[in-house]
Amino acid sequence: MAGKNDINETIKQAAEEVLKVLGSGYKETVYEEALAHELRLRQIPYERQRNFEILYKGYSVGLGRADLIINPLWAKTGEKETVMELKAVKKIAESHRRQAQVYMVSLNIDQGAVLSFGDDEVLFEPVPKPDRSLNIKVVKPQKPSTTSLQTTLESAAKEVFEYFGKEFVYREDTEKLFPAAIGVELRLRGVEFTRTGHDILYKCHKVDEYKFEFAFPDGEVATVTTYKKDEDIEEEKEEFGFYVKQFNLKKGFLIAIPAGEEGKVKVEPV
Repeated sequence: MAGKNDINETIKQAAEEVLKVLGSGYKETVYEEALAHELRLRQIPYERQRNFEILYKGYSVGLGRADLIINPLWAKTGEKETVMELKAVKKIAESHRRQAQVYMVSLNIDQGAVLSFGDDEVLFEPVPKPDRSLNIKVVKPQKPSTTSLQTTLESAAKEVFEYFGKEFVYREDTEKLFPAAIGVELRLRGVEFTRTGHDILYKCHKVDEYKFEFAFPDGEVATVTTYKKDEDIEEEKEEFGFYVKQFNLKKGFLIAIPAGEEGKVKVEPV
């Protein structure tokens, strides 16, 4: 049986054959299709675009899709499954590694790698699985919180951030994942809210709509953003504050999630 290093080398060789024949410059989807065909020719079992739910404390908050799973369980090869994240970039970035880790954690697969079709070479980098697991058991709601809304929002956002870890911040749909998970956490804490939008009108004609992710019974609202530096938060606060004032709302809170290796969850009143 082939070991982990052997299968990695085999996949890399298959990718090198694809790049040799096609050359550089194509989109990721082209290379994925070609690599899948090359794997078939080499009789390497694989599965494409495996879908999975992302759960927060047992509740669905998003969907994921892995590019390739090598040695899927149904093939009965006796080898461990391997997540293969495909790219067509000149350099493998931290965000690509994190994306593979999201799939590894969510699918509970121990082995993973990022493979990229560069200009003149195939880049291949094994990725370690984060040393943790997600609790997929359904958590029951608690009694309503008696703390202030700002404190509750900050505590809930930190809980979500610690639950997922930094790798989930690199998902392309972070703007959907974290608000959904924070919403679940607020419900579990007995906090009632709705998601609502306000029409932007020009001479009684709707020209756009601004949506608030959380609207609370007392007239306060909140929204979620990601940031790399503090200046990003200030820019978001300025825009968010404009709409809070424009729609004559009581108060707003900006929930800021760090998008890099540094930083912490912040909740800024507006």
